[in-house]
Amino acid sequence: MERGHLCPPAKSANAVMAMPKCFERYKLVHVEATLIADKGVRVPTTLIAGESACTSVLCMLEMYRSLKNDFTLLDRKAVFALVYAAIGLSCIYYLKNPEFLADILSNTRFEHFGNYVAHSESNNLPPLGYWVVVVTIFYFVIPAAVIKLSYRENLGDYGLRLSIEKGFWKLFALCSVVILPLVYWMSLTSSFAAKYPFFQVYNGDPYLSSAFFVWESIYFAQFFGLEFFFRGFLVHSLKPAFGIYSIFIMTVPYCMIHFGKPPAETFAAIFAGVFLGWLSLKNGSIWLGLALHCTVAFTMDVFALYNKGLL
Repeated sequence: MERGHLCPPAKSANAVMAMPKCFERYKLVHVEATLIADKGVRVPTTLIAGESACTSVLCMLEMYRSLKNDFTLLDRKAVFALVYAAIGLSCIYYLKNPEFLADILSNTRFEHFGNYVAHSESNNLPPLGYWVVVVTIFYFVIPAAVIKLSYRENLGDYGLRLSIEKGFWKLFALCSVVILPLVYWMSLTSSFAAKYPFFQVYNGDPYLSSAFFVWESIYFAQFFGLEFFFRGFLVHSLKPAFGIYSIFIMTVPYCMIHFGKPPAETFAAIFAGVFLGWLSLKNGSIWLGLALHCTVAFTMDVFALYNKGLL
């Protein structure tokens, strides 16, 4: 039996192509050993095990070198942005439930606070406030900290310029004229009436109260984090590696966070994501998207309450 069926060292960056041969040789060792055994030749098990173990180790080393070479070529900002998007959105999905907070704080001196957030008797402003805190941490605080502390870059390069672009108000007015009639029409549908507004009153107090405007204020803060994360952090982190395709990459998770909302809103999010992503890529600013998002959200809540006779 020929000894030393070993994997050759990688001769190029595309070393992953050598792995199939490596595994073929690993298999060949066992095939040859079986043929010899069929002929009545006694093969030392230590020899077979040694050949196999050596081949396996070298194959793993070859795989490691291939992975290392491939990952060295990657854009680290793009990789971090995409991986963090998966982690951050997953954390929001699981942590946003106020019952999670109540469970964490149970049997501690903060148990009362956890129960207050999860089981408010007058309205659902406490659990909504908790949700806004969670999404703000993952949408804004962590990405902004990475940009400032790790990348050592300016947040203005990620959509937070201190000035608005030329023609801002004209474009805002044009978009509002187109969007608001659609918002009113959608507010008449049963699916939107069942979903909006998020703010709910349980004790019979009027909806048009200070609590409602507190909700709208923190709702706008949530949209600031959302716009920064998708149109700022994601688009501009992916831009060096993907160029204009960063818009479409960002639009995929942006559409997915609308799952569970009315179908019309989910499909509209695709077009809105592309349009607002293009504006951010072109102008380097998220402010128009934020203004439009807040306008649509506020008018949707007002229309929904009006149609229900709650105003």
